Order: sequence, then C-alpha cells, then structure tokens
Amino acid sequence: MNAINVAIMETALESTETIYGPEIFFNFIEVPADKLGESGHLVKKLRTGEIHGVVVRNVIPEDEVARILKAIEKPVAESGMETPSGKTYPAPFAIVSNSDERLDTYYNMLKQFYALAEREPVIKGMLEKLDKFFKSIATDYKVSIPTNKIKNAHVSPGQFRVFNQGKGGLFVHCGNLFQTQTLHYYSLLANNIDMNDQLSFFWLMQNSEEGGELTIYDMLWKDVKRKKSAEENDSVIDDDDKTIMLKDLKSFSVKPMPGDILVFSGGPIWHRVENIKGETPRITFGGFLNYSKDDKELFYWA
Repeated sequence: MNAINVAIMETALESTETIYGPEIFFNFIEVPADKLGESGHLVKKLRTGEIHGVVVRNVIPEDEVARILKAIEKPVAESGMETPSGKTYPAPFAIVSNSDERLDTYYNMLKQFYALAEREPVIKGMLEKLDKFFKSIATDYKVSIPTNKIKNAHVSPGQFRVFNQGKGGLFVHCGNLFQTQTLHYYSLLANNIDMNDQLSFFWLMQNSEEGGELTIYDMLWKDVKRKKSAEENDSVIDDDDKTIMLKDLKSFSVKPMPGDILVFSGGPIWHRVENIKGETPRITFGGFLNYSKDDKELFYWA
C-alpha cells in the first residue's frame, strides 16, 4: 500500500462542527450526503494519502436513526457481547482464536443479526444503504464483504458498539496493532486482501452527552508499534524503546453527528475514543475496509 502522506497539508481543514482542534495536521474533510454522486474517488484518495479521513454528513435522517436504535435495543441487551467499554453486536472478529468453537460463536451471533435484519426492515435497509454508500465512494473498486475460508460464508459487514458511561471509550490503538493481536482471524479470510494499513469506518447512531469523541494523534505505526499492555491508554512505546506520553502529542478530535459516517486511515494512524460521560451511551455501527493486493477490490467487514 502507498505510504500515508504525513506532511501537514497547506490546505488542511479548519475546525468545523465535527472536526476540531488547534491544528488539523492530517487532511480530514467533510462531505454532505447529497454530494456523494460527486465523491466516487474518495476511497482512492484515502489510498494515495491525498486525504486521511472523511466525514459524510447525514447519510440517514434522524428519524431513521431513531428507528434503528429502537430495533437493536432488545437484541443488544439480550445477546450483545460484553466488552470493557460496553457491548458489541454481533460478535467482534477479535473473539476468533485458534478454536472452532469461537468461530461458531462468531457465526451464530452473525446468524442472529441477519435474522434481526429480516424481521426489522430498518436494519435490512441500513445494511443495504451501507453497501450502496461504499460503492458510491469507491467507484474505482469492486466492493464486497470478505469470505471466511472455513465456513465458506461472508464475515460480518460491521458491528454495533455500545460505549457505556463509566466504562471508558476505546483504548489508544491503530488498526495495524489489532492485526498483530488477531492473526488467526486474518488467516481465515479467503480473499486476496492487503491487510496492511486498513481503513476504519463507523456510522454514528447516538452520541453521549459528553466524551466519546475520536482523538487523532500525530503518530504513525511506522514509528510506534507497541504499548506496555492492551489496556494502556496514556502512553505508547516507540521503536527506540522510548515511552511517549499521549498528553505530549499534538492531537485533534472528530465527533460526527447521528447519521454521519466517518472513514479514515485507522490502520497507520494512532487514535482513541475518549471516555463516555453522562447517562447516554455512544452507539456506532462500524468496522474496517481493506484493499485487494492487486488494488482492484475493496472489502468491508468486522
């Protein structure tokens, strides 16, 4: 994959309602959903490093978001998988270890999720709109969901993540770090996928009253590849074995509104979701995007 362009952009976006901070040092942009017809090359621009992130505004209206939240309330409460931050539904790919039982758990929950989509037209419509969305911003690619080689079935197109009050956000990480922790899962994908420097995406369904913003750090995987523990959230360790405190790094924040979708270079860029404050959970539907090794296909999954 082309290396990300880390130079500060002369035309970098100034602070906006959803992208804010004293200095926006990566090129994150905003696009209204009604301009998607003019945005077919956004994924290609992410690939080349011309841009590093895009917030597409109002992909679905507020009333549809409300119906989605209503439809998932009971399934998440009854079947969602517990995480340090709250719950996920369906199961996250990280549970798939070198065990047939864990893979069965992943697919059993995915089966439940698709059954929910058949019962609830708003969920089925959401998945159809997500597929249409990726195809609209990736006209340079054939777009699909990867296949698991053991089950000979698609993996999950995404997952709902519920971040609860008092349970924190998402510890500092980048997508490339996840890969080092879940190699077995990646080995089970049948497609010819370039797993390096994957993209991250999430569709914001509900914001907390305070917190929950995505913090983007001026730090890349090529320079920093570890931290002292999976739960560490204040520092990382660079390739010279030096501890770097996050508070000493430049950063900016991204906080989409309900109905917005964010796609960004989450593989090489270190980031975290800030602690949730207030009684309202932060709820997203998201996952990852990867290119094929021949740069002709785009895969989305979780």
